[in-house]
Amino acid sequence: MRDSRTIKRIAALILTLALALSLTACGKSEAAKAVDALIDGIGEVTLDSEAAIAAAEDAYAALTAEDQEDVDQGKLQAARDTYEQLVLQAQADEVIAAIAAIGTVTADSGEAIGAARQLYESCDPAVQALVANAGDLEAAESALSEIRVRAVSELIDAIGQVSMDSAGKIDEAQAAFDALGEADQAKVANAAVLESAAEELTAVKKAAAEQLLAGFKKEEDKVRGLKFYYPSAFPYYTDYWATDVRCFALPYLGQDSSRTWLRFICNYTGDDWIFFKKLTFAIDDERYTKSFNYFDVTRDNAYGDVWEYVDVDVSEGNYEEILQAIVDSTETVIRFEGDDYHYDLTVSAGDKEAIGQMLTVYQALK
Repeated sequence: MRDSRTIKRIAALILTLALALSLTACGKSEAAKAVDALIDGIGEVTLDSEAAIAAAEDAYAALTAEDQEDVDQGKLQAARDTYEQLVLQAQADEVIAAIAAIGTVTADSGEAIGAARQLYESCDPAVQALVANAGDLEAAESALSEIRVRAVSELIDAIGQVSMDSAGKIDEAQAAFDALGEADQAKVANAAVLESAAEELTAVKKAAAEQLLAGFKKEEDKVRGLKFYYPSAFPYYTDYWATDVRCFALPYLGQDSSRTWLRFICNYTGDDWIFFKKLTFAIDDERYTKSFNYFDVTRDNAYGDVWEYVDVDVSEGNYEEILQAIVDSTETVIRFEGDDYHYDLTVSAGDKEAIGQMLTVYQALK
């Protein structure tokens, strides 16, 4: 009988425990149940799950500590972790696509490679670790470097024997070399040839300038230590340049012991005054305008002729650009313009040549 009573007591205890557990489950609050529903509603986590996860997290945070114990917070955390990993992978996929878009590397691939590199560097290290083709980016950069270095080397080789006609090739090679980064510049095996060619061209230009100078008309002020050189096209009397021979627009060169400079005279001469205050340079399709005050213009007359001219420093303003444009032009017309009258001067081929010679001298010696 005692054993029977013991068995009954044990059965009653088990029943009591089961009832207690049942009552505990049934005792979950409505708030906890609502959070459970939000977590279950997340479903399969995708990149569109942020709002649902955040809503569940906010609701969970609002629960009491007792209710939070009744919620499967681990499931919610797993959803958050999965979403964050998807975000990282999406960012990595963007970089992967940018690298893949580079394709076969050519000389024109710099922009695509640069964009991919910038995108990669802007990413968090965790994202960079997911970029499976990061090695392809490095390979593309290396290939582009080789292409650029080879192109510069070929431009330098193309310079050949240096002469006055080498300026374009040297400038092209120098510009390409300067466009390289320091690491790529160090890979150009014939860089010293470029430097030597530039120095040799300077010497060639200086020799040519000195030869041209020998053929120019020269004025010298020994007291002030000044020399002035005028191209052969410059209207000139025995000892000084002439204002009343013809209209012209020509430069001349000045030197002292320490420097060389260039000036530009635009001279009108005729029977009647213009009192010009503006010059318009119509150089093919380009137009340049220069205005002057009354006292900027020198005016005089003799034997029935009048003349008006300006004598300007080429280093001020864009006169050197204007002179070079005149040399390169098919047609240049210069208008001397006053309030009531004007005169149009068409620059002759001979004057263009004289301007070109003077620019050659100036650019070599300045």
